[in-house]
Order: sequence, then structure tokens, then C-alpha cells
Amino acid sequence: MQLRGIPLFGTIATLVLMLAACDPNPTPEEACIEGTNGGNPVIIVAGTFSPGIANQLFLGNSLAAAGHTYCVLELKGDEDLGNLPGTMNMIVSAIALKLFAEDVLLWADADKVDLVGHSQGALVARSYIKDFGGDLLVDKMISLSGPNAGTEFIPLLDFFVGPVLAPFGVTCEGVAPCVQMQQGSDFLNALNAGDMTPGNVEYFAFYTNNDELVWYWGTGLFGIPVIKYDNAELGPGATNMEIGQACPLRVVGHLGMIVDPVPIHMTLDALAGNPIQVPLAICLLPPVII
Repeated sequence: MQLRGIPLFGTIATLVLMLAACDPNPTPEEACIEGTNGGNPVIIVAGTFSPGIANQLFLGNSLAAAGHTYCVLELKGDEDLGNLPGTMNMIVSAIALKLFAEDVLLWADADKVDLVGHSQGALVARSYIKDFGGDLLVDKMISLSGPNAGTEFIPLLDFFVGPVLAPFGVTCEGVAPCVQMQQGSDFLNALNAGDMTPGNVEYFAFYTNNDELVWYWGTGLFGIPVIKYDNAELGPGATNMEIGQACPLRVVGHLGMIVDPVPIHMTLDALAGNPIQVPLAICLLPPVII
């Protein structure tokens, strides 16, 4: 079977061999900051091209300030594309997450982890939960602008085959996640088949109506084409919330979901088991539009 020109690898053994060719996972000692609240360790699953430091500066430091033990896992990169994070088949990254989560649980002497996945990282986290045993080891899963129902080809093309990958001379079809994140891809059809929120996991999907990457053309009043953003939702089994529901008129972009204080506060509420309520003082802080 093919994913529009990208092979869909049929066996776990093949995927493990592919994983072995990637940069090794960091150890928990390298990737984690120990917290004080005694709760589940939180694994931030980074997005496409996203280095660990980008997830530590605001989201990670906010988790630490709230007492959480947190770790950051970068997505796996294709050696032919300079090992840039998030350029390897997402199933390989999901297996890497499985192995990393098991290491973190042993290191933290914990029974379960919480996952916060940004963008592609949300799909990788969901793949781990659905297909690689994560349903037994994950307590909460938070998607930050995850393209859960797939996104349009045009923003993917601009995002992947832009200044970052232009030197490699690739097309979207040459980068597995660029194919996998398209609406109607084999990967997403399999991931979303049946229940989008499997297992005894509490799911949250936070997203923004100003996302440059996660959107699609839908139909509005009188059949007029309009851009929609609800492809970031996770169906009726999740708490789905657009940033404007918490802070009306708030403008936050795709990358801002791991930087802006509003989605970060929403994430902290979800992890704490609190109602998702952002104080007015935080809503009035300058937004991160990127």
C-alpha cells in the first residue's frame, strides 16, 4: 500500500529498523526537568522542525513553574533531509515516543504520563495512544493546533517546501509527514477510523482561528466557500476549544500555541483537572500572533 508515493511500512520490525537509523532518543536525564507536584510527568511532543528549546522557553518553563515534571521529545528526522525534526514518517516518531515514554515512567517511578502535542506532535501522540500501547500509559492528551482531521495541501506545501527544505530540492510527496497530514491521507484515515479518542484517556484539543497551517476550505452561508479551522478538533469524546472561546478577539498563530500565555494557561488548567478558564488579566496580555 502507498501513501501517495510514500511507502506505508507493513511491519513493526521494519519501522524499528528505520528508528535505529535515526538520532537516538534523549535520556530522561537529558530531556526532563523534575517538578515538585508529584503528578504525572508531562511529555511535550514537539512539532515539525521544532527544536526542544522552542518548547522549553515558554510552555516548558510554565509547566515547571506549576510544579510539573516535564520532558521534551523532538520528532524524528529523515537523514536525507538533514535530520530536521518532523521529516520522518510519523509512525517512526510514534514508536520513538513509545520508547521514550517507557523510559520516562521508569525514571520518574510513575504509572502514567500526560502528553502535550503541538501540531504534528499531536498526531504522533495520538498514533502512540491508538496503535502502540499508549492507551494504557497515558492519562491526559492535549492537542495544540494538531491537524487532527487533516489540512489543505496548499498550507502544507508552503510550510514544508519553503525556505527550510528548499535546499534539498524536495516536493511535498518526498516528505512523509507532508503527505500524512493531508486531508484524506491513508495515515489519517486509519488514525481517525472509529473513535478519535480511544482508551481511558482524557482528551483536549485547543486551536486557533488564526492558524496559518491547520485549516481547510469549507462551505458557509449560501454555499459560499469559507476557511474553517475545526479540523483541529478531536470529535465529541474530547474537550474542543478555540482560543476565542476563552479570550474573545484573541489573535494567536500556529507557532504561538506553544508561546502565547492563553493556550499555555488552558494547557495548565487541563493538566490540573480544572475548568478551562483564562483570567481576564491573561487575556489582556499582548498576543503572540506567529
